[in-house]
Amino acid sequence: MNKYLIFLDIDGTLLSRGGIHPRNKAAIEQAIANGHAVFINSGRAKGNFPKQILQELPLTGIVAGLGCYIEMNGNVLHSVAMTDDDIAYAIKIADEWNLGLSLEGEDMVIDYHQERSSHWPSCGRKFESQEELKSCYPNLRVSKMGYMDPLPAALAAAMQERFTLINHPTYAEFGNKHCNKATAMEFLMRHLGIDRDHVIAMGDSYNDTEMLQAAGIAVVMGDGHPDVKPLADLVTIPSFEGGVGYAIEELVLKSQA
Repeated sequence: MNKYLIFLDIDGTLLSRGGIHPRNKAAIEQAIANGHAVFINSGRAKGNFPKQILQELPLTGIVAGLGCYIEMNGNVLHSVAMTDDDIAYAIKIADEWNLGLSLEGEDMVIDYHQERSSHWPSCGRKFESQEELKSCYPNLRVSKMGYMDPLPAALAAAMQERFTLINHPTYAEFGNKHCNKATAMEFLMRHLGIDRDHVIAMGDSYNDTEMLQAAGIAVVMGDGHPDVKPLADLVTIPSFEGGVGYAIEELVLKSQA
């Protein structure tokens, strides 16, 4: 029996309208029971994962922080943290361009000048300088950072020289230059000895493009972005109807019934 390696985006894919559809949970549980591997593959750092994802699902592991962090069966396989220089540079840009900045760590999220954004909810932890950050959170490992507003084109181009950057319509996220969702997938393919033809990736938006292109089988949610659907080998039902579960049933479980 062929074993599949399945990667799932969180927002708008696995998690929709604030919850995990029962069909998604049941299909994931059955796939893992049948010997397949199921990983979250999210731009979010682990410290910014919704608690229900980690508490309610029997996952094989997670990819977090734009590929900077990989965990399998509770063991950390790969972890790349932002350097002090990276953080200092991000703070400098935040000051110069009057941007709120979010540091997403492996254990927590901390905001810098969150009040500069009118739409970004506060995480509750704040710092006012890099010195305060080091003093109060000496063991913090930052996987990814984000600005609370989108970046102008010139600034985005400069940031791309140093980081992996995704400039969204309402915010920007950036991580290690050598890591992204696809590099993490390639790492796990080698680690588990699974070929690309048996790798499934599921997403809903343009920031899932690299992940979908790296998979042998690309799945896009029925309510996903129209520009992403041409990448799909399967356009599943909408995420809020259990699109992940339906795709796992069709691609994995039916063939083993």
